[in-house]
Amino acid sequence: MHEKRDTLISVTVGVGLLWIFAAWLVAPAVGWTLPGGEMPHKFASIGVTLVAFAAWVYYLKVRDRFEDRLAALTGGRYYEHEGLCFWPLIRVRQRSDGRPGQAEVALHYQNRFAGVCEAVVHLRPEGGAFSWLEGGLEVHLTFRAAAGAYGVIHQAIGVVEERQGEPIKVEVAANVRWPLGQGVRVRRHGGEAVGTFHLDWALAHRRSRHELCGELELIDPATIQIMLPTGVSTQADHVEASNETIEELTDKDRSRLS
Repeated sequence: MHEKRDTLISVTVGVGLLWIFAAWLVAPAVGWTLPGGEMPHKFASIGVTLVAFAAWVYYLKVRDRFEDRLAALTGGRYYEHEGLCFWPLIRVRQRSDGRPGQAEVALHYQNRFAGVCEAVVHLRPEGGAFSWLEGGLEVHLTFRAAAGAYGVIHQAIGVVEERQGEPIKVEVAANVRWPLGQGVRVRRHGGEAVGTFHLDWALAHRRSRHELCGELELIDPATIQIMLPTGVSTQADHVEASNETIEELTDKDRSRLS
């Protein structure tokens, strides 16, 4: 449907330009008599072309190519670091075997550009209220965001029993790189600035004491308040995060953007 609309707008602009050329240059030069008179054609051709050109600029150059899914989820508030937007939520997965539910960090992310990016998002809960590894105090998520992608990182966490049911503050920072460049922008709206940290990308996937026990220096981190769930496990049942890509650019999308 969008392709038909974009094609119609482009054709209208082209026809309008031909109409202007015919009404203002060709007809007077060869003595054509235009239906309804010369002046109506001159001004109508300009008006139609200007309207069509304005629509062309908006739909093909200004309007977002993809829906702002993250805004729909968060009410419009989310973080961004260098083109990657995200927002962390706490979810609970109930078990059927009677064991306590498994809490998880559900990090919803959205790539604003047509390039593929690599990202690391670091969460530092006050007092080590939750973690993903036994003995760890923080959550360090490393993932790859596909071109124009909207997705969710699912990371199981254990929640300290004494902090369950309490609101806690969590510091948030991120680091992002674009191995092949950002490419064309597919979403205009950015998020709130979030802090960062120094990162050796060759060691981005490591899980050492430095990343998990408060030794990583966070530079101007953002702070959010999260309500911890109750009745959940104090340990994560697995340490591997999963990356659920819900939407991304297709080959057809890439050809249209090139």
